[in-house]
Amino acid sequence: MAHFSHLRTGGICVVLGAVAFTTARLLHGDTPAAHAEAALHFVASRPSYAAVHLVAVFAAVLTLAGLVALVRSLTRPSAALLGRAGLASSMVGLAVFAVESTSEGLALPELSAAAEHATPEERADLIGAAHAVAAATHGPSLIAMALLYGIGLALIGAALVLHDAPAWLGWAGVAVGTVTLLAASGLFLSPSLFPGALLYGILGSVLAQLWLLAAGLTMLRRAWADRS
Repeated sequence: MAHFSHLRTGGICVVLGAVAFTTARLLHGDTPAAHAEAALHFVASRPSYAAVHLVAVFAAVLTLAGLVALVRSLTRPSAALLGRAGLASSMVGLAVFAVESTSEGLALPELSAAAEHATPEERADLIGAAHAVAAATHGPSLIAMALLYGIGLALIGAALVLHDAPAWLGWAGVAVGTVTLLAASGLFLSPSLFPGALLYGILGSVLAQLWLLAAGLTMLRRAWADRS
């Protein structure tokens, strides 16, 4: 019964976290971080800009809490080791993401609000500050993606393969995680390699969340199967 309860609760957490994260990222939109003045205009048109950053962090925490239950259900030593390593990577990535996301999510709205009533000289300084915020948070955002949805999903996916979980689910986690890791590393080494929206939008906010949603639903199905 305890095993059923853990998997059921974990599956619910993963599903709700994935849905909430995707919703928050869709509401966030694609901030034109490379163009500071455009970024300030973008943020000014979104009153919920700061809030969606907070929701995304809490959603990621909820998802990770659910993945703890998934990894605890792995009985093969090799699978359990890989799963715990994936959790460790995801936890570090989440910590970096929390600092980076809330810093940028609060700083840009404050600068945008100040820019609305600023003189031309003051506005130039605020645009420069916005550029500094984007530059300072870019590296942390990439390493957060690499750890949270790159290494984390790849290792947990590999653990599911070794545990004889549905093969498609495990290999899909390995694939999504590996591509995310490579994409984040590529943008870190060459910022103009490809549009950041492909990493933060398609990989992090869609494909990774779809995999998490599938993992959560699989956990719920296993919980009910074990109960019966």
